[in-house]
Amino acid sequence: MFRSIVFLFSLSTLLLLSCGGGDSDNAPKQGSNEVSSAPRYGGIFRLNVLRGDPNGLDPVLVDSKHADDIASQIFDKLIDLNDSLKIVPEIANSWEISEDGLVYTFHLRTDVRFQDDSCFSDGKGRLMNAADVKYSLTRCCDPDQRTKTYWAFQGKVKGATEFYNAAEKKNRLDEVTGFKVVNDSTFQIQLTEPYAPFIYLLINSLGSVVPREAVEKYGIDFARHPVGTGAFRFDQWTQGVNVLLRRNPNYWGKDEEANSYPYLDSLVFTFKKDDNTQFNTFETGQQEELFNIPTEQFEAIFNTETLELNPKFSKYQAQTVPAMLTWYFAFNNRRAPFTDANVRRAFNYAIDRLRIVKFVLNNSPYAPATHGLTPPVFPDYPVDSIQGYDYDQERARELLAAAGYPNGEGFPPIAIHIYDEPRLRKVAEAIQDQLNKTLNVNLEIKQMAFPQLIDLAESGKIEFWGTRWYGDYPDPETYLNLLNGQIVPDDPTKPSNPNSSRYDSPEYNDLFNEAVRTIDYLARMMRYVQAEQLAMDDAPVMPLFYERHYRLLQPYVRGMKLDPMARYDLKRVWLDLPETREAETAAGIAESK
Repeated sequence: MFRSIVFLFSLSTLLLLSCGGGDSDNAPKQGSNEVSSAPRYGGIFRLNVLRGDPNGLDPVLVDSKHADDIASQIFDKLIDLNDSLKIVPEIANSWEISEDGLVYTFHLRTDVRFQDDSCFSDGKGRLMNAADVKYSLTRCCDPDQRTKTYWAFQGKVKGATEFYNAAEKKNRLDEVTGFKVVNDSTFQIQLTEPYAPFIYLLINSLGSVVPREAVEKYGIDFARHPVGTGAFRFDQWTQGVNVLLRRNPNYWGKDEEANSYPYLDSLVFTFKKDDNTQFNTFETGQQEELFNIPTEQFEAIFNTETLELNPKFSKYQAQTVPAMLTWYFAFNNRRAPFTDANVRRAFNYAIDRLRIVKFVLNNSPYAPATHGLTPPVFPDYPVDSIQGYDYDQERARELLAAAGYPNGEGFPPIAIHIYDEPRLRKVAEAIQDQLNKTLNVNLEIKQMAFPQLIDLAESGKIEFWGTRWYGDYPDPETYLNLLNGQIVPDDPTKPSNPNSSRYDSPEYNDLFNEAVRTIDYLARMMRYVQAEQLAMDDAPVMPLFYERHYRLLQPYVRGMKLDPMARYDLKRVWLDLPETREAETAAGIAESK
């Protein structure tokens, strides 16, 4: 576990240096996550999800970080990432990519079982095989499964587009021709053309393997009764309260000493939506982890210059690292008034991002987003070379006047749509005030549950909304794909995911395509930069700030790591207490409610 502490410092330092500077001492030194003895089995790990209930835990529906955090405990994928965000095997022991970049062949483990569930004839989970992988990935291309993940294979995998289109017309095809079962332990994916970052798509939840028996038994309710091969099995979901997962005793994974994962008995994800309530729950010992620090508490907890814990909180373990996360406001590029690029540019110039970071958020983010949408955490990706939008009131007013709204006159009534998140509310209020003072534009703030906002945004029913994007994988394509017009449906009534801004520029699309076909890594990065600069000139979105992750852990938590993606690998976590907390599990769950 000592290696994880070194990683937290060294990787983040590398990322900072690759971005041209920044504080190198980004990991507070209080607390210790170092393993001082063999891992202990048992206990309950309690953590909170500020966004509330996810829209579902079916991998083809997962379209948010908090849903992925829960689902990734239940499901396994072909491949995963290690602590350094390098690709490593999961249920695929090994794989090969053909020289032409068109064929991906995966060799599967033969000891992976699905979790016990009544969907199986004897209630016992059966062995997973290549046919299950094919079935699972095919669901991503099936509109009848309500898929939100078709974008990953659309136009990339042979037969994926044809399969989806035929299913939409109720003229179903037998299979996606690019998904091949070679034998029980060998699975193959065939692409239509090279797509250099394709392998990264499979570390997303969309790459999770599910059993056909569970999907057919539970139907639409599979999203609320998931069955997978992961370290924890689903137990119960109390709407608005929590999701409870329990240890999968038949999990295939083992640690370096051949001890079976996971160590913990149970996980409880609670859904308290107030960050101060969450903070108080952590302080009173009813939560093992605190991930979202209340803005108003930040300076009390951390020294803002050193990022070390202040004395009152030094008993806790602290972790921090620049995040693969950008907060931004999106425009619907196909709805007035944001069909006019000058309106979008005017809004961008009217925002004082530095003031928001410094005074609204107490310097907790990594930096204001004055460059592109992509955060500065990708080695060899020169974000600083991308020219974004500085605060320029005069230029903002000129552009709005050029769009036909001098001094805001005649600007239509629109709203700022946000979801229930305390920091986002504060940021939205600051943006509302700055747009009013600079452009004489009056916007109403409308707040709603996260799934409702995502549904409205993807369906094209709102004009302007606040959100954030966690990178799904460590390649800038995960951000540039948000502006990929080739995945925007022609029909404005159909959902557009993940490009909910519906930006569609032929020039951008051409540069994007050229980049993802470029196998050479550094050459691909340069083409990404060209594409992102073109998009920023069009201002399809309004980047606000690049995030920094902060996490507090109780002193007894071991094996918990923090990377720029803030992934939760809870099978490796254990509690370093004199005795396991097996007897406390029921009481802990009750307290979490």
